[in-house]
Amino acid sequence: MSSNYPYDPKQAASIGNPATPQSGGIGPGGTVPEVPLPASGAQPQPLAQNPVSGPSSTSGSAALPVSGNGSGGQRRLAPGVELSGGRYRVEQLVASGGMGAVYKAMDTRFNRPCAVKEMLDEFQSDAERSQAVEWFRREATLLLDLNHPCIPRVRDFFVEGDRHYLVMDFIEGRTLGEVLEKEGNVVGLNGARGVSEARARSWTQQLCSVLYYLHHQNPPIIFRDLKPTNIMVTARDEIKLIDFGIARTFQKSQQQVTIIMTLGYAPPEQLHGMPEPRSDLYALGATMHRLLTHHDAANNKPSIFSFPPIRSLRPDISPAFESVIMKALSPGLEQRWRDAGEMERAVINLPPPPVGAATNLGPLPAVSVGTPATPSRPGTPPAQPGQPIQPNIPATTGTTGPGGLHITAALGFLNSGQIEAAYSAVQQAYRVEPNNSLVHRIFGQVFARRQPPMIDPALKAYATSLQLNPNDAETHKLIGDLWLFLRRQPAQAIPEYTQSLRLNPNDVEAHQRLGQCYEETNQLEAALREFQEAARLAGKQPALYYKVGQLATRLNQFPAAERAYVQILTLNAADHQARFLLSQVYESEGRLEDAWRQCNFVIGPLANNPAVQALYQRLRTRLGR
Repeated sequence: MSSNYPYDPKQAASIGNPATPQSGGIGPGGTVPEVPLPASGAQPQPLAQNPVSGPSSTSGSAALPVSGNGSGGQRRLAPGVELSGGRYRVEQLVASGGMGAVYKAMDTRFNRPCAVKEMLDEFQSDAERSQAVEWFRREATLLLDLNHPCIPRVRDFFVEGDRHYLVMDFIEGRTLGEVLEKEGNVVGLNGARGVSEARARSWTQQLCSVLYYLHHQNPPIIFRDLKPTNIMVTARDEIKLIDFGIARTFQKSQQQVTIIMTLGYAPPEQLHGMPEPRSDLYALGATMHRLLTHHDAANNKPSIFSFPPIRSLRPDISPAFESVIMKALSPGLEQRWRDAGEMERAVINLPPPPVGAATNLGPLPAVSVGTPATPSRPGTPPAQPGQPIQPNIPATTGTTGPGGLHITAALGFLNSGQIEAAYSAVQQAYRVEPNNSLVHRIFGQVFARRQPPMIDPALKAYATSLQLNPNDAETHKLIGDLWLFLRRQPAQAIPEYTQSLRLNPNDVEAHQRLGQCYEETNQLEAALREFQEAARLAGKQPALYYKVGQLATRLNQFPAAERAYVQILTLNAADHQARFLLSQVYESEGRLEDAWRQCNFVIGPLANNPAVQALYQRLRTRLGR
């Protein structure tokens, strides 16, 4: 597990007028006399020297049991220590710094894990103490008012034993910096390596979503220190922003007097103490450049703001995605994306990555779809390596070629659930028609439907199918199904379903599944649009109208919810559940007479439903009936 929630403003600098750096202000780590540049080849570091350590653990008194581990000899809470009257029980230290730590703890009231962020009150001056407490409280206040799936929720804030504590959701995952080091194995040129384009696109889209949310608060919130170590990713590839210690609200009229930045990730205007929302977009671009190439911004020439084109290091990256990232990295504000929403739309509307581009799937089992050998056991592909595409043989598709009878048989076996029989039939088809895109699609379906599913071979087979027939909407949808249902990573499925719908915009199933992906990633407005389109195309399917009604209600779009439930009742006037939900919508709109009328229809059939009874009594009271 990663060091979740890097501590506070920890390594970020707060310095004064850049023209006179010697007169720097006091940041959480003390006075910074100058702006140190990272050594060549070093990982870009925050603009700060190491935070000034507080007194050793021997000075002062410890109000709580502590252990001696941790950076700089600071006192750390021992496992088993209870905080806030016994509500939080410390289980282990997961991150530490000069002024505090983060612990995994158990919330004994709800029996759920949580993260407890601690700030020690061990400072060398009152100025340091007041500055650090201000930052810590500001982080708690900011997070308390935010509600986005990419932001951990704050549960509690308290002071105990001369220490301040912030209790947050515990996120199981790793920072993107750790992912890059351990999984950034797609090899480029001149020593470059990084993650796959598909993952980078998914992360970019999620980060755009949360930045758009932050920038549209009133007043806007600028994160100011976006970088791989401040971004976590869960096992489902879902992004979580961490360490809001230096995030600040933005006023256009304000004149910044401090600089908060990390060299290599911050734009020129931030160096001059004038960050604004588009500064975060630059940091996002720098973060993705790093994740795709492992390039150190300290080596940029002629200045640290001059990033080399991504494709000069990773030729497998699509030109369209490179363009999105490099636009975000424009040194001039006006050359960047207008806002995070515009950048997110650009990512969503990208064509799929080039067929055959690195997908960072890791080592794959040998899969030969072209040899007649029988698997050594059911569910195991032939061990001999095979060539999925035969050179100098024209690409084909469909069932009209020489392998048509075998393809038809394989499809029939798939439809009846006879997976191994389908595998044998499609092998026969491959022998006579090796470059048929449908053959490779069937191989992908066979691998995906085996128990356990063989996801990586399935992805390779689908990629081969698309190489032969790039405009096959069904194959894109099948790839989306792998990400959504088998790998449970809906964010990865979104671009595949989107491309499938570009090729076949009337596919009800693809709209429905894309809506599900948006809903699971908490992009509710996009989810509503997809379910509305699916319902429009499908016609008489109450389940889709139910989904539209529920999502519209969650978004307080009551007219849309009303239309959905009325449509259900048009199809079946005796659908009491839809009528009850419609009465709730009317109540929310203040249309109490309409709500009362609908509720009276269902109070008999749904008399045993407590929610119906509560609504009936509430309306009766409000209307004086």
